[in-house]
Amino acid sequence: MKLGQYFLDHRYKTFRDFSLETDSDQVICNEGNFTFFHYTHLGKLSMILKEEGGLWARRRVACPYPPEEFIESYLVEGFLSPLPMWLKTSTYYNDLGYELTKKFIGNLLLEVTIPIDKFNIYISDYSHILECKTLEYSSKKGIPLGYDCSNGRECTQAYVNSYIPIQDYSGQHHAPIVQVLRKGEGIAIPKKYIMICELQPLKVLKE
Repeated sequence: MKLGQYFLDHRYKTFRDFSLETDSDQVICNEGNFTFFHYTHLGKLSMILKEEGGLWARRRVACPYPPEEFIESYLVEGFLSPLPMWLKTSTYYNDLGYELTKKFIGNLLLEVTIPIDKFNIYISDYSHILECKTLEYSSKKGIPLGYDCSNGRECTQAYVNSYIPIQDYSGQHHAPIVQVLRKGEGIAIPKKYIMICELQPLKVLKE
């Protein structure tokens, strides 16, 4: 049986369960508040920081068979640290995560601090998506997990199956992504929880 089948058939299975390399970033919590980092485009900043602004959840939690609690849920994503090591020096994906970050998200880093008990927060493993992305980049290798990457159904199912509630996350993933969920499209994180981060890694790297 292909290794990826375990991730397709079961929720909460992680790289750690199979002695695969995991990321060193840990959840940053202080007095019940969780801090994470979100990249955006400069052109969106005024909308985010206006009086009734915030981070808008536009993307649906999408996979062939979403868990019941995720149906009609939309998300805002982020990182556990300003520039995670796995983006540029992944044992399995080299710098593929960084290439995708540069291509698809902005270079302005926001720091977000939210109370854990008021938000639906999960940590997912982007490795399942990267497995299929390696097919588009011949220099990348993958594990491999053996997914059928012809239509994205398997990798997205494994990805959603990897969602771990923040309270249960202790470094089990290789490419951890923060997921803040809400029902329906709308502002997932109000402006009052958001600030421009003092560190701006992508701006420095692009200069």
